[in-house]
Amino acid sequence: MSEVTKNNISSPVKDPYIITSPYGDRTLKGKKQFHSGLDFISETNENTVFAIYDGWVTYDQDNYDESLRWVDRHHSGGNMVIIKHRINDVSYYARYLHLLDNYIKKDQPVKAGQKIGVYADVGISYGAHLHLDLYTLNWKKIDPTFLFEAA
Repeated sequence: MSEVTKNNISSPVKDPYIITSPYGDRTLKGKKQFHSGLDFISETNENTVFAIYDGWVTYDQDNYDESLRWVDRHHSGGNMVIIKHRINDVSYYARYLHLLDNYIKKDQPVKAGQKIGVYADVGISYGAHLHLDLYTLNWKKIDPTFLFEAA
């Protein structure tokens, strides 16, 4: 089980963790770009990924092909899952990307802190990490940082 943070949100990776790339503008490999989520790594060297909140699996992609890593956008996030979470009476879709393995399947309920996969250096990535991004129900991207800030 992962640690619980503000709003009863579970850490998406084993605590203690580092956010290696925040939401917003960044420069990567000399190129300016907008980063649409948060990148997490665990300082424990354990790559387990946890559901941040209770929810329902709405999408499960587990057909990642390493040979297509840099050439096919379908494989740019590695394996991934999308979970619909209802947090403080607001529903969101959370995408968990750069997974080597998924432990959950579409149409399955999940609990906060449940193991849902393992992150790795897969997809368009320069090192093993979990990319987590957040959307409204009409798929408007929003900054997930507020979920992990101290109370």
